[in-house]
Amino acid sequence: MIDRIRDRDAFVRLRRDGVRVRSAPMWCSFVADPTVVPPQVAFVVSRALGNAVTRNRLRRRLRVILSNADVPNGLLLFGGRPPLAELTFAELEIRVAALLAAAQHTRAHP
Repeated sequence: MIDRIRDRDAFVRLRRDGVRVRSAPMWCSFVADPTVVPPQVAFVVSRALGNAVTRNRLRRRLRVILSNADVPNGLLLFGGRPPLAELTFAELEIRVAALLAAAQHTRAHP
């Protein structure tokens, strides 16, 4: 279960305290916070990734992937570069899993 980031303070925390990890062509900023239950997620999906249909499809796919993944409690912000829209669902799953693992590992070993 995931929720959406709804307030500006969460984005400020992500920018100030977030750990940023990459798995080309995606990136993720993560702030671990055990009090944020369920985890809160936002997506940066710019027009460079495609038209509205493509961007919405990408957001829906990412939401499904994250709802089925073991997402740590905290704040997460996902984004990417234009090749991101060309990835298949399976490739997106692999990238998201790699980002989540890297974010947790980086947080645990500063």
